[in-house]
Amino acid sequence: MNKPNVLIIDDDQEYLNLLKVGLESQFEITLALNFEQVAELECDQQVFDIALVDEHVGQDHGSSWIAQQKQTHAIANSYVLYSGLANEEAILEGLACGADDFLAKPLSIKALCSKLSRLVAYQNKISAFEQQLQSKDKVINISMSQASKYGACMLLTSKLNHCNSINEIKDKVFSFLDNLDLHGCVAFYPVQSDPQYFHSLKGTCSPVEIEVLEILKTKPRLFRFGCRTIFNHHLVSLLILNLHDDDPDTDIYIDALASLIECIGARVAFLAYKDSLAQVQSQISSAVNTTKKMVEVSKYHQQEIMGEIVEKIGLSFHVLDLDEKQEEYLMKLVHDVLKKHSQDDMNFIEVTQLLDQVLTNVERIKQLDKYQEIQTPDDEFDDDELF
Repeated sequence: MNKPNVLIIDDDQEYLNLLKVGLESQFEITLALNFEQVAELECDQQVFDIALVDEHVGQDHGSSWIAQQKQTHAIANSYVLYSGLANEEAILEGLACGADDFLAKPLSIKALCSKLSRLVAYQNKISAFEQQLQSKDKVINISMSQASKYGACMLLTSKLNHCNSINEIKDKVFSFLDNLDLHGCVAFYPVQSDPQYFHSLKGTCSPVEIEVLEILKTKPRLFRFGCRTIFNHHLVSLLILNLHDDDPDTDIYIDALASLIECIGARVAFLAYKDSLAQVQSQISSAVNTTKKMVEVSKYHQQEIMGEIVEKIGLSFHVLDLDEKQEEYLMKLVHDVLKKHSQDDMNFIEVTQLLDQVLTNVERIKQLDKYQEIQTPDDEFDDDELF
């Protein structure tokens, strides 16, 4: 193990030699008679563990030099000031200049060795503490980074819930990837239409990218090959082209995107259901309106026929030579038919009312769809900064 290196600054050569002899068994010693020699050492960019400095070095003060070192670039990790005066003013001056310890002359070599060793131990504790802080800062930074990316993923999920077309979904996903410095392709597989392919940078996927998406869409939800990763849902695939293993954020991205692909697929499925429902609504409306027209036409024709029958029977009474009993019988037949016709009119009215209720319910569903389509403005999302 290397010995701690100590720089001693004193204008007394004999005293320097004495200190060197006493300390060199435990320390690597470097001597300087003045601060000019120290400046030459600074050019070598050597940093000492400890600088042991006399308060009076020629016309200069060791405390002033230590204070200057603290403010600019330090030649040592710790400073010890010693002086022939051990009064209160000298000790306070040592504290004010930033020295780590103060000693009074004459110096005991044994006591000095002990103090310097404790100071080296103190430095080691400080170094260990700083490393611990750096380690904790690193963990905190990683945790904050992870939270930020998961937060962005949650924010995108919220935005997806307000998308009403595949193009809107595509734009939101590509904006999310761009914020993470990721790029890739997305493929949509609508149930009732042809697949659609998009590239985050080029807009359109190349033939080979489309072929890769087609080949890999049957793979599991997460499939990695090289620096590329595909995330699959039966209605959508997301191919990321720059997820490198040596990137510390890759695992975070994979976890976030594996959850995100389910949200994208769910929204695509909802849009497909919504389109199907709209088609059914349109078909129901068309069928009901057509039925109402047919009912009205049938009712009108029936009224024409009954009117014609009544008219002809009434005229026949003047032509036929009928007795009273026969006339009563024929009139009864007419009354029965008219009574039945009245009941049919009631049935027509009831059927028409039922059809009107169906149309009202269809219209109510349409209004509910319009209400669900009301989007939260994008600037409300963009103003939210997570972490």
